[in-house]
Amino acid sequence: MTASQEIELIRLLELDDRERVSPKLEAFRAPARIKGCRGGRGAGAKSWSIISLAVQRAHRERTQIVFLREVQLTLEESVWKLVRDTIERLRYSGWVVTKEYIDCPRTGSHIIFRGLSDLRADQIKSLEDFDIAIIEEAQSVSSHSLDILFPTIRKPGSEIWFGMNPDEEIDPIVARTWGSQRDDMILLDLLPGPVDNPWWTAELQKEMDEDFKRDPDLAEHVWNGAPRMQGERSVMTRGAIRAAMDRKTETDPEADIELGIDVARFGDDRSVIFKRQGMKVIDHRVFTKLDTQELSRVAWDMAGRNLRVKIKVDDTGVGGGVTDKLRDMGAQVIPVNNGGAPGNKKLYTSSADEQWFEFPIDLADIPDVPELMAELSARKYRYTRDDRKQIESKAEFKKRYGRSPDLADALLLCYFNPQVLKWGPV
Repeated sequence: MTASQEIELIRLLELDDRERVSPKLEAFRAPARIKGCRGGRGAGAKSWSIISLAVQRAHRERTQIVFLREVQLTLEESVWKLVRDTIERLRYSGWVVTKEYIDCPRTGSHIIFRGLSDLRADQIKSLEDFDIAIIEEAQSVSSHSLDILFPTIRKPGSEIWFGMNPDEEIDPIVARTWGSQRDDMILLDLLPGPVDNPWWTAELQKEMDEDFKRDPDLAEHVWNGAPRMQGERSVMTRGAIRAAMDRKTETDPEADIELGIDVARFGDDRSVIFKRQGMKVIDHRVFTKLDTQELSRVAWDMAGRNLRVKIKVDDTGVGGGVTDKLRDMGAQVIPVNNGGAPGNKKLYTSSADEQWFEFPIDLADIPDVPELMAELSARKYRYTRDDRKQIESKAEFKKRYGRSPDLADALLLCYFNPQVLKWGPV
C-alpha cells in the first residue's frame, strides 16, 4: 500500500466512524414509507442519529427535507442548531447555513424547519415535493396535524421519520403507527444503556439509577420511554409492571408448565402464546395471519406435546377452533370464556375482569417488552352501578390504542386457572 493509499484508507475509516449511528437506527438507511422510534433519555441517541442519517443522505444525493413539530414559534425551538452542529461534526464542506434554511449546493439538497399548526394551506401544499418529513417530538403532534401531513408527503419514494418519548398512554402517532398493521414501516423501541447507545456513559448510568431511586414513575418516563402520566383508572400501575419485568427468578424445574393463548378475532389482530413455568415466563410468541389449525400445532409444540401441560385458550369466537383442534391432538386444553361469569361475582362482572384485577403482578416474572408494558398499563376500568369493577372492552381499547391488547390478554390467561379460580402454579 502506498503512502497516499494509506492516507485515503485512514480518511475513509475516520469518516465511517463519524457517520456511525446507534445500531438499531442503522435500519433507517433502508427504504420505508414510515420510520419511527421511541424511547427515553439516552435511548439509542434518537435525535442525534436521525439527524446524522438525514444530513448524510442530503450530502450524497439531492434530498428535500422538512423538520416539523406541532408548534414552532422560533427557529431556536427546532433542531436547526443540531443540524448545523452535525454538519460540522461530520466535517462536510460546502454547506450553506442560514437562519431560514440549510442547503448543500453540491447535491442541490434543501432543509427547512416548520411548525405544523402554523402552516397555511399554500405552505402545506408546498411540502408535496419533499422527500423526507422528519417529525420532532412526535408525541406532541395532534391527530389533526397527522391527518394533514401523511397524505401531503406524497412524492414517489417519500418518507416520514419521527422520534418520540411518549406523553400519553396512547399518543396519536402511536395509534397511527404501532397501532396499525401497515407493512411499509420500520418501528423501533429503544432502551437506555450501552446496547442501544454505544455512546452511553457512566455518568448517564449514574443519573438514571439515582432517578429511579428518587421517583420511579417519573424515571420510567424519562429513561424507559413510558408515557409521562398514566391514565386515571388504569388497572395496573407502571411501577408494579416494571418490578415484574425486572424480577429475575430462577426457573423451577419441578414447577408446572402452562400456556395462555389469545386468538386473533379480526384481520389486524394478532394471535399470541405465553408460556410459563411456575411464576416465570419462559417463552412467548406473536403471530399474524396464522390460521387456527396452525396456531394449535404451534401451541402443542410449545407444550412439548406433554399431556400434563395446561393450555388455556380464549374460547370466544374463533378461539373455539383452537380448543377443538388441541383436544383432537390430545392436549389438556382449558377453554376460557372471557365474557363468562367470574369466580367472584360480587367484585367483577366477567372472567376477563377477574383475570386483570387478580393477576399476581407482585409475584410474576414477565419479559421486558415495551408493547406489553403499554398494554398492561393502558387498560382502563370503570365501576358499575352495583360497584363492581369492569375493564373496558377490547373494542374500546382498540379504538384508543389502534390495536387489541393481545399480548396482555395472553399473558393473563397464561397465569389464570379458571378451574379452581386460583392464580399461579397449582
